[in-house]
Amino acid sequence: MDLSKITLIETFIRVWAQNSKWKGIEIMWKYVLVGVLAIGLMSFGVRFATQALFTDTQSVGSNTFSTGTVDISSSPTTALITFSAMSPGDKVTDTITVTNTGTLALRYAVKSTTTENTLAAQLDLTIKTGVTTCTNAGFGTDGTVRYGPADLGSSTGVNLIGDPTQGGQSGDRYLSGSSQIVDADGTFPAGAGADAPTNEVFCFQLQLPQGTANSFQNLTTTATFAFEAEQRANN
Repeated sequence: MDLSKITLIETFIRVWAQNSKWKGIEIMWKYVLVGVLAIGLMSFGVRFATQALFTDTQSVGSNTFSTGTVDISSSPTTALITFSAMSPGDKVTDTITVTNTGTLALRYAVKSTTTENTLAAQLDLTIKTGVTTCTNAGFGTDGTVRYGPADLGSSTGVNLIGDPTQGGQSGDRYLSGSSQIVDADGTFPAGAGADAPTNEVFCFQLQLPQGTANSFQNLTTTATFAFEAEQRANN
């Protein structure tokens, strides 16, 4: 309440009462004024009294987060298949093991880039999984063809298995990680299907066709096989 207004009213009543027969009004006003002030002080005290509360705080700490790893490796890491002084009809066959050494389940594809295009287009590459004996003689016995027979590669790159474009593409391969499992068909989280392994073996066979012409003599090409991996979770 504005005390200056109370004082002004009190003064007015006192002056009026001195010129009136109602002398008791001044006394009564003093009692009214005291009552108003008392009520104001009580309201002030209640308002501040209600702000005195019991409180408590519980902190939850040690909320730690870490990232997983996508890490693909191969064995051997170089010179998977080589052949010098090839003649028409020659072939070479060998294995490569691809391993997920990271913690996350991954999707990967294989791309071949060569140093030139002429001989690379003439050479026939075939890639299989599930070959029991990965030799020239055993290659045709069993296994599932994943690529070819087709060109070894090109200078701009040829997708041999799957497609390294981000996201699931036809022919992509899947490997489980040490902390995440993915189905062999790419289902994630893993469902009722067979789990993808953490590694798989490919059998590569390269052949110079029997009918290769004289124009392909004295040529050399070198291929780089890129195993490109990405996380499977949320992708």
